[in-house]
Amino acid sequence: MSTESSRTKSLIAVCQLTSTDDKEKNFNVAENLIRSAAGIGCQMVFLPECFDMICETREKTMANTEPIDGPIVSRYRQLAKEVNVWLSLGGLHEKKTHNDDGKAFNAHIVVDNNGSVVSVYRKVHLFNLEIPGVIRLVESEFSTAGDKVVSPVQTPIGRVGLGICYDIRFAEFAISLAKSGADILTYPSSFTIPTGSAHWEVMLRTRAIETQCYVVAAAQTGPHNKKRSSYGHAMIIDPWGAIIGQCNDGIGYAVAQIDLNFLKDVRQKLPVWSDRKPHLYGNIIPAEDIEAKLDSNTDQSFQFGPTVVVKPEQIFYKTKQTVAFVNHRPILAGHVLVAPIRAAKRLQDLNSTEITDFFTVVQKVQKAIETEYDAKASTVGIQDGIDAGQSIEHLHAHLLPRKPTDFGGNVDQLWAELQKHDKTEHKSKYRVRTDEEMSAESNKLKSYF
Repeated sequence: MSTESSRTKSLIAVCQLTSTDDKEKNFNVAENLIRSAAGIGCQMVFLPECFDMICETREKTMANTEPIDGPIVSRYRQLAKEVNVWLSLGGLHEKKTHNDDGKAFNAHIVVDNNGSVVSVYRKVHLFNLEIPGVIRLVESEFSTAGDKVVSPVQTPIGRVGLGICYDIRFAEFAISLAKSGADILTYPSSFTIPTGSAHWEVMLRTRAIETQCYVVAAAQTGPHNKKRSSYGHAMIIDPWGAIIGQCNDGIGYAVAQIDLNFLKDVRQKLPVWSDRKPHLYGNIIPAEDIEAKLDSNTDQSFQFGPTVVVKPEQIFYKTKQTVAFVNHRPILAGHVLVAPIRAAKRLQDLNSTEITDFFTVVQKVQKAIETEYDAKASTVGIQDGIDAGQSIEHLHAHLLPRKPTDFGGNVDQLWAELQKHDKTEHKSKYRVRTDEEMSAESNKLKSYF
């Protein structure tokens, strides 16, 4: 094999497990598969959803959840480093560190061959199925949905887009990842037998054909306990829609070659990406790793309107399009602001990507301030234009966690206060906070992101 060819071809393994409530046994089984696959030259090994455990009751599941930096992922990180292989850990029952609602995230984790966690995707589509007398699996009873599609992660086998199980039913999700440059889509799963026998292969091949990506789908198989069994049939599909690797019944793994030159040829022969007509049937926004790490040691000040500069220590969350920062003169505890980074004056000035990002950030910030300030409601307001009371010519949203006692219970009073809170004549009622006060609040809110 030539040097150029070797750079475009790589060997991978897709695994099939029968996880139970015995986490130690589950790890030992997966470890043997990983070591075997690494031993024959696989550069990346894919494990299914629920690789950590499948328990019979919700109570036992929740009692055994772990954070990403917990023991089970740490063992897999050490294993990846030891055998020099990348791992797709297809679905950890992730213990939440904030807003403990008694539920867990379903987290797909990618670990590199140095043992570092390089990407985490939290399942956005939760599977709720109830067929009376046949099966009942309501994921929303024990899982919290994630809130973003994660940008594909660069690996030795290509750019890998992360999904989990039920995500496979949403073509828009796959197209979003493909538009972001994915070469391979992953759907680690624990499909039920009724849905698997009817739809599993058809959907996997369809996602591969319509996105012109490889599709890798690790799977759970067989009976996990008295209440639950999985369909199995872990597969690897090429961009032409052909099955190039598939597991038999039972625990094991299948191997196939990823050939990025073949992927390129398929896309050249059928140029569906250049032939699309999004102006006729809608544009799907590419998945994007929009979060920007806030570094207190660098100047990340934000120009808010023509004259106001928001200092780095006042900013608690930032994406490529949007910024969230604490208020210098709040009218309620937790009153914060969200604004597009580009100095758009009106909501109508934002493009579709900016609009989506702006309101996604608003939603995330709302969750954070309600948790931090023990509120069950919020006011989210935009003064869209000077005549609506906007005092800074830069579009922004006010977010305020709300309680029944605010303004003596007078809900309408808030809007009057917003109109005047930053006016000079009212400075005695709403004083400007010190840099130290704003920095302290910002640091508290940063911990939620």
